Parts: sequence; C-alpha cells; structure tokens
Amino acid sequence: MLAYAETDNMTVPIEETIPTLVDSLNVNEKEKDEKEKKAEDDEDGDEKEETMLDSVLVERHRRPFLPRMIESVSNFFMGCDTTYVTPQKYQFTAQMELSYWHDYYFLRSSETRNTMVIQSDPSVILGGYLYYSILGYGIVWNMNDLGIPAGKTNGTSMRQSLVIHTAKFFGEYYSFNSGKGAEIRSVSDIDLRGKDRTFHGLDSRCNGFNIVYLFNNRHFSWPAAFGANAVQRKSCGSWSIGFQYNHQKISLDADALPDYLKTNIDSTLLFSKVNYNDYSLSVGYNYNCVLGRNVLFAVSLMPNIGYRRSNITEAQEEKHSILNNISTDINLRMSLFWNNTRLFSGLIFETHTYSYRKDKFGLTNTYGTLKYMLGFNFWRKPQPKD
Repeated sequence: MLAYAETDNMTVPIEETIPTLVDSLNVNEKEKDEKEKKAEDDEDGDEKEETMLDSVLVERHRRPFLPRMIESVSNFFMGCDTTYVTPQKYQFTAQMELSYWHDYYFLRSSETRNTMVIQSDPSVILGGYLYYSILGYGIVWNMNDLGIPAGKTNGTSMRQSLVIHTAKFFGEYYSFNSGKGAEIRSVSDIDLRGKDRTFHGLDSRCNGFNIVYLFNNRHFSWPAAFGANAVQRKSCGSWSIGFQYNHQKISLDADALPDYLKTNIDSTLLFSKVNYNDYSLSVGYNYNCVLGRNVLFAVSLMPNIGYRRSNITEAQEEKHSILNNISTDINLRMSLFWNNTRLFSGLIFETHTYSYRKDKFGLTNTYGTLKYMLGFNFWRKPQPKD
C-alpha cells in the first residue's frame, strides 16, 4: 500500500520524496564542511601572515645597528614625492670633474673715481667626487700648474670640498687659492694697447661653508640639479633660505706691476692686503625644468646680504663706517644634466660675487666656473621585501 505526501498542493508518494530530502541534507552538510574548512584556512593564513611579519621584524632587528641607523637617516633626509623625484637607488656615486675656472677683480677709488680690472689666467681643473649616500668629498687640481715654478702659477693647485646633498637641504665646505697668474685688463686714463699686461702680484686664498634649506623639498630636488644622485621627473621650483660664511685673504704686490704702471697708476687703487670674514643670509629661488626623459635644466639665484668684518693694509688710514660692514653678494648656478639613475653626465655653471668697500676704496671679486661632470652610481641599495 503506498503512502502519499502533499507538496506544493500536489500529492506524491512518500517514497519519491525521500531521495530529495536526503540530497538536501547532504548539500547542507557539505556546505557546513566547506565553511568550517574555509574558516580553518583563514586562521592558517592569519597565522602565516603573523609569522612572516614576525620574521621580518626579527630580521630587521638582527641587522647591525650602524647600517640600520644610516638607512633611517638617509630615508628621512631624502624623502620625496616619487611622482616628482626618483631618489637615489645606489649607495655610492663616483664622478669626474673637468672644469674651467676664471677669476675677476674690479678695484675702484671712491676718492678719484679711477678703476683697475685684473683678470686671472683661465685654469683647467681636473678631479672628481666620491659620495656615500648623502655625503661627498671632492678634490681637483689645476692642470695649468704642471711643470711651472712656484710663484708663477694661478695658485689654484688644489681645491677641496666636503658636501652633503639631501632633499631638504644641502651644505658645502670648500677651500682654494687663485689669482697668481693674471692679466691687467684696464686702468683708468692709461692706454694698455700693445703693452705687457702680465701680472703675478695678486694672490687670493678663500675658504668657507654654506648651507641652504629648500622649502618645497617633497617636489623639488637639489641633488637632481647639482648633486646628480636623484632624478627630477616633473618640472618644479622652490624658494630657499641659506647661511654662508666666507673668509678671504687677497694680497697685491705693487712691485710686480709693469714698470710703465708703477709711475702712472692712481695710488688710491693700490693696497697691500685685504682680509675679511663675511657672514650672510640669502633668500633665493630655484627651478628645475624637465626638458625630456632623464634630461634636466636647472637655475638657482640666491642674493646674499650680511655682515663683513674686514681690514685693509694700505698707506693711509681712513675713517670706518658701519655701513661699510654691510655685504651684498650674488650666487648664481645653472646646470644641464642627463641622468638615468645609473649613469649621468652634465654641465654646471657657477658664479660667486663678493664686494668689499671702505670709505675710499672698493674691491669686487668674482669667481666663475664651468664644469663638465661624468659619473656613475653603484652598489644598489637593498630593496624592501614584500
């Protein structure tokens, strides 16, 4: 005898509903098993992730303290927006410098209004820099001095500098000599055409340091423009503020003047020695213009105003005015670089102008440099693990 069951207003035999109920129970049991398995897998995944994180932390903790500290400091100083700047990818940078130096001295008498212009012989300089991370040391030699007796050279036998290039600021300490090999370009009321203009009586010794802070340091890169250990990807500018100290000793030997000048030159143009210390603040603007992939043109203009402690050795003593202690100088830099993060090459032009004045006498000396830089980066920095 058959038993019937009602389903959806229909009457069917019970024997036919049993397989359907069994299948339903099996499906529910299977879904339950799958959910339990998924929960177990999730727990295992969380445990694996925690284990990996723990292992990374342990690995970092095991690294020596000094490398960890250097890496942290470097990341702090070189932090940037990578859509604008590609930071340095290597620990070391080596670069060669071939440069052309020129010095210019403008002497003037406030009493007679006469002037004299002396220009140093151009110097061909060869040397280079070595950077570790953000720190660098540079040394260059004057190739013109090779084989020339002492006292007859340009005096720029060696220039040394210590530099630090970061995203936030840059700094440099430098020292060099210049001026011994020179030429008299003009003298008021004296016709120099066809006459001997050679002058070996000028000697200038300079050392100092400067440091500049960049305000838009997340987007603008000073190292990309002048340090070659980063790459600017988008054009950008930044205001900057800096401090500069400069010490100069300039001496002039009047006995080394050509004979026709010794008797005709205005004596108020001559001095024996100028020695001054200059402390100044600068506010300027810097702009990096990206011309194409890996190609950058940069300009930096920073006028300075400061206080100058100075003394001059000359025949006549003169009154001293506090206004004469105010210094106004200009630093101009321009560069054109190609840099693919591994290799780089480019030109840098720099001028530094310093003005000295007293009641009856003034001196402006300008240093100009055109540098060709060629270098490469090596020892790739460790990349963060996933």
